[in-house]
Amino acid sequence: MERKLGRWASPLAAGLIFVLVLAGLMVLRLRNAEAGLSTVLTNGFGLPPVQAFAARFAFTLLVPFYIIASLALWGITLVLTTLFRRGYSKIWRASEGFLLTLSALLWVHLFLWWQVPATLWLIPGLRQLPFWAIFPLLLASSLAYPLFWIRRYALGRARGAGLLAAFLLVWSVVPMAPERLPRLLTPALGGSDPAQVVIIGLDGLREDVGQDAARGWQGTAYDNAYTVIPATRLLWHILWGGDPMFYTVGHAPPTREEMLGQQPLPIIDQARRNGWKPRFYIDDGGTIGLTGKVASFDDVVMPAPGWENFVNSNLSSAFPLFAAWENWGRAFPTTNPWAPLDGGLREALRLGRGAKLVMFHSCLAHQPIFLTREELSGVHHWWSMRPSGLEPYVARQQVTQKRAADYDVRRDPFLAYRLRMRAILASWEPIWNGLDRDPQYRNSTRILFSDHGERFYHATEKIQLGGVHGYDLDPWEARIMMKVDGPGFTAAPGAGPNHATISVLSMRDALAKAIAANGTFDRATFETSYPVAPLRYQTLSTDLFVAGQKDLYREMDLLTLSMQTAIAPNGIWFVNADTTVQQRAEEVTVGTARGEELVITKPLKAGGAQVITYKGYRLQSVDAVPEARYSQDKEKVAKLLASN
Repeated sequence: MERKLGRWASPLAAGLIFVLVLAGLMVLRLRNAEAGLSTVLTNGFGLPPVQAFAARFAFTLLVPFYIIASLALWGITLVLTTLFRRGYSKIWRASEGFLLTLSALLWVHLFLWWQVPATLWLIPGLRQLPFWAIFPLLLASSLAYPLFWIRRYALGRARGAGLLAAFLLVWSVVPMAPERLPRLLTPALGGSDPAQVVIIGLDGLREDVGQDAARGWQGTAYDNAYTVIPATRLLWHILWGGDPMFYTVGHAPPTREEMLGQQPLPIIDQARRNGWKPRFYIDDGGTIGLTGKVASFDDVVMPAPGWENFVNSNLSSAFPLFAAWENWGRAFPTTNPWAPLDGGLREALRLGRGAKLVMFHSCLAHQPIFLTREELSGVHHWWSMRPSGLEPYVARQQVTQKRAADYDVRRDPFLAYRLRMRAILASWEPIWNGLDRDPQYRNSTRILFSDHGERFYHATEKIQLGGVHGYDLDPWEARIMMKVDGPGFTAAPGAGPNHATISVLSMRDALAKAIAANGTFDRATFETSYPVAPLRYQTLSTDLFVAGQKDLYREMDLLTLSMQTAIAPNGIWFVNADTTVQQRAEEVTVGTARGEELVITKPLKAGGAQVITYKGYRLQSVDAVPEARYSQDKEKVAKLLASN
């Protein structure tokens, strides 16, 4: 009996070793990171709350998952081997259980890496081989011991081939199952009301890329739509009725004042009072934290609570099998590389049934983008590349002369961004175009918008850096996708755009008016509320991307922001700034947009400001102005923000 139990420890050990190797490779990659999010993660692991969470997550979720998976793989492997070699279940050795389980785990991960080849850039060493060499190498490694075992037990050519085929088929079921099994669905609150307004946000969707990718979508397109602030959490709070003068000073984490105060969200409160049952869903709960919010949402669902959202979106890519299954087991679909692109939207529409106001925000295009095999078909001869060639440079300091000379244009992160946005919008298109045939949604106003755009700074004329947002006010971050369908907005796919100037405040005001009157979303309010769209933001230093601008402007330094960010054990993070919101508001960058023209006023450290004018995505002029002009422009934008 003890010998049998000891043998079953061998597949368990295989699972434990496999996950430890994956974790070790992840840590090695983070330690070798040159810039960007990976360096932030590395520094963060030194903080006690982060270490405590990492240990809890590893020992309550990650390690147990891989141990259970390894035992399941060995169980089905043992059944197959016994079918082909009678009596084997009684005589198998611990070493055989260990090595066959390792082979199964490697095959399962090969299967998932083949689905999303770009994730191989996370594997040190392997990332330097071309794709055409990696997959045969991994295939040979996963089949080596099974072939040795078949030969050892002299199964013969036909039976051996049959057993090998059975291995691969049954092992493949393990990573395929989450896509085909019914999800552990979050219970829907239901209701009998048809939807009045459906708002779908796609994080970081630029106007130019979005309009091109959504040509097959029904509805009226607006090509001169602007955000108020290029920061997701802040922008959504403004849409919910939060004070724009408060929410246009800040960054991704909440401020101390926001955490301590009770900032009302009156549109959500009014929607609840009027029976609209406001429901909000998001596939990356780390982007918009609603913990402790004083607001009357009828329903808020995200993949997981607190810290786990961050793992889902940023670290699950290092653990493919876990990532594939977490999309099945979470409360809401996630954004890891194996997540179905249409999963979150379908789930939001399911959970939203019975509510008049349904909102969904997706972060499927967050950087870095790991392209799937289907998306990689848009990259010329991708199989001849090395996975490391798909990892974007995230700071100009990484682009040395040697790297610039050897640069492969297929590495362009803007290409990956466009491929991902096209894939997302293509997967959503039949859902969107089918809503007018759904009794629950056909009479609603459906809005596709983005909270901000995405900028790809040039390190050289040829080399673009990885996409960023939340740094500056410019057309790449400020011009956003906007498409509206439903009563009063119907237009056939491919119809030309409407050129009206649209601020997201226009959407806020039309929504508030519809809720107050318990009526429909008014097109006139939407198109005429803000003939001049205001923008306001405490910009971040772009020294990582642009040379010669360090200490030029009055703005927040990224290092200072990170040093002032406090992290609580339950996963809430906030900026514990050494200045007040009012003090920081004295140095905001402001802007106004009318049609294609965007005019930005940025305060200079030496006094005065620069007025930067764009037409579309083209820079027109940069002019120095005195401090008095900067004060006038700030006041003008403040009046626009407070006008409705």
